[in-house]
Amino acid sequence: MRSHLLPNPIENIVTKNLASAASISELPVSESPETGPPLIDSNRLKLILKERLKKNIGIKGEFYLPCLPSMLDDYLKLLSDFLNILGQNIDAAQAKNLRTLIANALAEGFKNSPHANLIVSYFPANSQNGLAGGITLNTKIQIESMAQKYHSWPDIRPEPLFGSHPDAKVIAIAAELGEPGKAPILDVGAGPGRNSLPLARLGHSVDAIELTPIFAEKLSAAATAENLPVNVTQGDVLDPLLRMKTYRYKLAIATEVLSHFRYPEQVRLFLGKMSDAVLSGGFILFSAFLAVDGYEPDEMAKQMSELCWSYLITKQELQAAIEGLPLEIISDESVIEYEQKHLPDSAWPPTPWFASWASGRDLFPVQQTPPLELRWILVKRL
Repeated sequence: MRSHLLPNPIENIVTKNLASAASISELPVSESPETGPPLIDSNRLKLILKERLKKNIGIKGEFYLPCLPSMLDDYLKLLSDFLNILGQNIDAAQAKNLRTLIANALAEGFKNSPHANLIVSYFPANSQNGLAGGITLNTKIQIESMAQKYHSWPDIRPEPLFGSHPDAKVIAIAAELGEPGKAPILDVGAGPGRNSLPLARLGHSVDAIELTPIFAEKLSAAATAENLPVNVTQGDVLDPLLRMKTYRYKLAIATEVLSHFRYPEQVRLFLGKMSDAVLSGGFILFSAFLAVDGYEPDEMAKQMSELCWSYLITKQELQAAIEGLPLEIISDESVIEYEQKHLPDSAWPPTPWFASWASGRDLFPVQQTPPLELRWILVKRL
């Protein structure tokens, strides 16, 4: 699966050389041999030679800018500073056009995916004149979905992709459900089966939903090879067309799933669908990045959290998502603290990247404690 590119419909921006051919001609120059002596001022000659050299200097390249609308002013400054270094200038009308161009592209890309990039390419407006003829800026949007990004993981990351052991919290809650054969489980975002397969080995009937086709295929093949009671559905749990069995499961789990969400409405939709799927008295266990008390993330933090696969919600937003549903939060605890305490020493951390990501340091790479953390949220269906 490949990312796809969308050209931006707004016209290209063509810069002007700050010291154009016209401005050079305005410099004091020597008279012709018939009217005066030759120019021998070394400083003037160097300036003219440097401007002449620009005709022979070419440049070509690309900026890859994550499509985060909150970064508009920063990106415009980046491009402006870059053009100034090259001795290029844009007039007021072009600056306004460039702002509209970048703003529209960032909004369009971010709407499609938090992993979209705005590619700004630059090259001489006239190849014969090099930098002396100005630079053309061109834009296109590169869209890459979460499923597309995950598709390459088996090729670029070592196995096991998400850890060698199931989540300790998942196994602990499953142990409280009673006889496994009478306690079906729904695993949303099952991946290649880190939780689904061990649960099935314990005797639970597992219905697994997985967005990424390659993971769904791996899980299905592994379950078939062991003749385990795992039914795999490839799809998006938030898709209204994806139907799930109602009032069937004693436990529904969604580990490292809400970190890919984008809007509070998606949290509400997810909880509503889980509520319909779980039996009265059953449980829903999911992990989510929660902001610490007193921290109100701004738009930049929200957008960056999506880019870093750490979708950030506040406790107030979580309560609003649950309000009106027959659900009650039973516990809220640190994923890192729980898993590190209950997993075998050989299984911690699950992956080289897990501790940094779950602590919130992928989003805020600081030595101090970041203002968010991945939390286990256990909810009971009333």
